[in-house]
Amino acid sequence: MAKKSVNVFLLSGNDGSLIHAEADKLLRSIVGDNPDPFAFELFQEGDAGPTAAMLYSMLRSLKSPPFLGGRKTVWLKHFTGFAAEGEKKGGDTVAGALRELAELIKAGIGEDMVLVMDGVGINRNQALAKACEAVGEVRIFNQPDRKKAGWERSMLVYIQQAAADKGLRLPEDVGNFLVDIVGTDTSRVDTELEKLICYCGGTERPVTIADAEAVCTGQAEEMTWVLGNAIGSRRLADVLQVVNSLVGQEKDDDRTARSLIINAANYFREALRVKIFMAERRINNAMGLKYFLEGASAEEKSALVAEGMTFVNYHPYRAMKLAEEIGRFTPQEMIEAIRVLRDALWQCMSSATAARVSLENALIRIVGCGRR
Repeated sequence: MAKKSVNVFLLSGNDGSLIHAEADKLLRSIVGDNPDPFAFELFQEGDAGPTAAMLYSMLRSLKSPPFLGGRKTVWLKHFTGFAAEGEKKGGDTVAGALRELAELIKAGIGEDMVLVMDGVGINRNQALAKACEAVGEVRIFNQPDRKKAGWERSMLVYIQQAAADKGLRLPEDVGNFLVDIVGTDTSRVDTELEKLICYCGGTERPVTIADAEAVCTGQAEEMTWVLGNAIGSRRLADVLQVVNSLVGQEKDDDRTARSLIINAANYFREALRVKIFMAERRINNAMGLKYFLEGASAEEKSALVAEGMTFVNYHPYRAMKLAEEIGRFTPQEMIEAIRVLRDALWQCMSSATAARVSLENALIRIVGCGRR
């Protein structure tokens, strides 16, 4: 008898970046880059977080046959509420909805359905994970543990595979250099590889140590770069994930969170300088700024730095990315962001409020209700 094809997939663990990347890859293998809207339904939480209403809507979809026949794919994307399954709540709650979902999967969804779920925090001892293991696949992605021998090798393998997926030839010595740079933070790997591709002008030649040293920065500098990238995206989930990753790597949470508040404020101050500079020089887009910096002489840059335009010393690619990001904010929003971050720093220094709470609340105000 032929083995029944798998139609339930659960991807979880503690490495949100890798979970999301693998889920995206899995979905493309199932539905392609342009899924049929009549055969594909996406369920993803908003800024309010996971809700029972969304889960019950997904349950109804799983019980409804494909609109035009064939096979329907349902994706619970980047879900953050799996841990709620263990709560002793029933009725119309996230916990209750997850338990109903487990029962439905255990009983068997239709063969004309494919269910993909991804997100951090699944408990493999709870009913949902057990149901998925019984009838489908559970894939767990955890960050390498620095306390265990061999974590460097695990990260090297991951970095080399990520580079290969992009068509980038990454010698082992460069891979080891990147391991030193990113540690166990897989969320930074894609950023570093994209910087290398841009700096090298493509993927035609192997990356050298000199290339990596030119554009890949250490933890202190990278903290500003990674947080700035996330803020510039105006995607709250990405921003909070970066905060969780950066704060979680350090022993002193409060000190790190305060540093991130200052870094975020500096990001907006630099963004304002770039905005003013581009307006004064009539530079219309981010690529134009990159070309300007590539052609500027050392004397020109020194004069601009003396005027406070310190960003001219950035690598042109980094300046270009900053210029792209700031297009998502108006000058008024940037000024307000600096005020919000100033107040957050004052709050965590003058009250019992944890610095991380002050940081996250400030970022939610800045990013959560902004334009997309």
